[in-house]
Amino acid sequence: MPDTRTDEIISEMAGYAAVLFDWDGTLADTHTAHYQALRETMAPFQIPVDWQWFIDRTGVSAAETIQALASLHGCQPPAPVHQLVARCEERYCDFLDAVSEVTWVADIARALHGRKPIAVASGGMRRSIEATMTHLGLTNLFDDLVAREDAKEGKPSPEIFQIAARRLGVDPRECLVFEDSDFGILAATRAGMAAIDVRKHEPLA
Repeated sequence: MPDTRTDEIISEMAGYAAVLFDWDGTLADTHTAHYQALRETMAPFQIPVDWQWFIDRTGVSAAETIQALASLHGCQPPAPVHQLVARCEERYCDFLDAVSEVTWVADIARALHGRKPIAVASGGMRRSIEATMTHLGLTNLFDDLVAREDAKEGKPSPEIFQIAARRLGVDPRECLVFEDSDFGILAATRAGMAAIDVRKHEPLA
C-alpha cells in the first residue's frame, strides 16, 4: 500500500484508541469453507444445511448454529454440541484452499499494526482462526485474539468485544469495530463501540 494511503487511513482513525476486527467475512472470506465443514459434519446424520440459511446466520458461533440447525429440522443435536463443533473445526481445515483474504480490510490492519492497538474479536473458534491466519500469512499482525471460547456468550452479546477492549487496556467507547454481520454490529453497539459495516463500504482504492 502506498505510504500516502497508509497515512490517510491512520489519520481517519486518529480519534479511536484501538481498532477491533471481526474475522470471518471481515478480514477473511471463510464462508464457503465453514459451510462445507458444517455440511459434511451433519451429512452422516441426514441433516441438510441450506446455503442461504447458513449465510443469513453470519456472525453466529458454530455451537449456536448447530443448535439452531437441529431446531430447524425439529430434532435435538445428533451428538453433543461440543463434539460436533470439534468435528466442524477439523473439517474446516480441509477446505482452507477455499479461503481468501479480504484485502482492503486486511490492508487497514497492516497499516495500523504497530501504530495503534488492534485485535481480532470473533465469534469463531480459535483453532480455525489461527489456521486461517497461518494460511493467509496474517499471523502476528494483531496484538490479541479473542475467540468464541474466551466468552460465555457469543454475538450479539457484547462480551467478546468487551473482553478485547479490556485486554488492550482501552475504554470500549474508544474502540472502532470492523464487522460484516448484523449480529456483530449489534454486539458492537451494545458494547458502546462505533462500528463500520464492511458490507456497505467500497474497497479502498
